[in-house]
Amino acid sequence: MLTHPAFWLALACLLLLAANLYYFLTRNWEASHRAVDYAQLNYPLDAPTVCHWEIDGDGRMRPELAWLHRPAQWQLLIDGQPGPILPGDAPWIDLAGAPYTGAEGEKIPDFLHRYILRPLPEGSGPDVEFSISRITREFYLERGMHFPTALAQVRTKLPVGRFKRHPVSYWTDDYHYLGAAKLAEADRIVREEMEIAAGDSPLVRMEKIIRHLRTRWVKAGGVPKDDFRWVDPLQIYQEMCAGTGKGWCTQNAQVYTFFANRAGVPTRYVFGSTTQDNRLVYNGHSWAESYLAEHQRWVYVDPQASIIAVYGRDGAPLNSADLLHLCLHDALDGITARIFKDWGWKDLPHEAAPGTAVNVPFSLVCRVAKQEFNLHTIIKYRRPPNVEDIRDLYGMLLKNPTFAWTNFKRYLCQPAPAYSLLPTEGARLYLVRQSLFAGFVLSVILLGVSIC
Repeated sequence: MLTHPAFWLALACLLLLAANLYYFLTRNWEASHRAVDYAQLNYPLDAPTVCHWEIDGDGRMRPELAWLHRPAQWQLLIDGQPGPILPGDAPWIDLAGAPYTGAEGEKIPDFLHRYILRPLPEGSGPDVEFSISRITREFYLERGMHFPTALAQVRTKLPVGRFKRHPVSYWTDDYHYLGAAKLAEADRIVREEMEIAAGDSPLVRMEKIIRHLRTRWVKAGGVPKDDFRWVDPLQIYQEMCAGTGKGWCTQNAQVYTFFANRAGVPTRYVFGSTTQDNRLVYNGHSWAESYLAEHQRWVYVDPQASIIAVYGRDGAPLNSADLLHLCLHDALDGITARIFKDWGWKDLPHEAAPGTAVNVPFSLVCRVAKQEFNLHTIIKYRRPPNVEDIRDLYGMLLKNPTFAWTNFKRYLCQPAPAYSLLPTEGARLYLVRQSLFAGFVLSVILLGVSIC
């Protein structure tokens, strides 16, 4: 028997199965993530960005755009004056004026020209704005520096580069797995109880959702039941309203994310952890980010703390990664938070009518953010479906197929995208997991072949 190939293959199957189970049961609960860059997380395909600038030798330039929208025509404006209408989603532009040669009396700023590509019809998307200064090759050659070609200095506020981009929908959950009846009830709550109207802006919708949750959940704060790790967000909301369940940051973020998406505000669930010797240690806070299409940016939202949005000195919405850097360097002067004073901030020296949102310095309401955002922070972004991670109560895997299948995929092949300042073990961790699982599957196949 010991010489039969099936014996050794069966032994290999058992050993690999044991290794997989051991690795799963001894895993760090919050370690399923992969490092991604800021651009991939925060520059979606829903807004135009530039992959590459292409220049030919005849004084023309073409921006290679990454954008879900593909305009058939563009209105070109040069230095504020209307130019030709250009065809295609990557139009060639005839650059204005002569290049800078360094002749006596010339100044480079005088050779700067401003360009706007406006998608047609007007209002179908944001303008693509940039400025260009051209400098001849001879300017450098005459001064003893070799340049193979003339130069074009491009300035733009648009993100530029060949990085991975996703549409906003990549991050948002449609919750189809809850079924039509539950989604209809959620939509009724959004419409009738939260009083969200079709004409409300995304920010107003966010305010109405958080006001409603804080009003209904006055006494619902506390340690959640184990079952709240797998039940749907509508049930969590209903039980916390009824007094049969309690929740902390996780449940606040889950329910806000659910209702915001149902209310037409694209929202993703975010949670933070910290590292120690490049290993993840659970830190214990969850929040959300909502996408404000008008600004083409994700904005930090902490439903538990009644923080609706955070804005920079220039009024631009700030995301979680932005706040990580600002908190780390204690650079919060001029940063503003939109909050409800009624819930958690009654002692702030700012006037606000009951149930009315007010802007305050973020430094007054940043206690949790400064605790969470430090040098060792890992910010993890949950891809849909937006169900919780399994911990050590494995019987929960039998209660809900979406919960079980999603956790299997997260463990093996769909780690949460994560942003951090220090390297993490996410990539190595998944290599080990996938290698062990692939070895087990291969041994099962070979065992089956040998028996047959």
